[in-house]
Amino acid sequence: MKKYYSFDKNLNLKHDREQKFLFPTNKLKKNNLLLANYANIGYYLVTPILFGVFLGLYLKKATGNEIFIIIGIVIGGISTFYNLIRMLKQ
Repeated sequence: MKKYYSFDKNLNLKHDREQKFLFPTNKLKKNNLLLANYANIGYYLVTPILFGVFLGLYLKKATGNEIFIIIGIVIGGISTFYNLIRMLKQ
């Protein structure tokens, strides 16, 4: 049988019969999941637009036509809204 120890208010070591505070509760797991989702919102919103802009710049350099930058921004914006709607449905 494993022995578990903890500290009391006076910082004295005491013996516990069960394990405490090593595994997060369900509420803490849910909060961590929400925090991770909110941290990724920036990536979900900015990445498609940047990808569209860089693809548009590459196609502009390859063809010389500046319309590809605008097309890249529009496609990136549509992709951003699609990702946002998909994320809100989860």
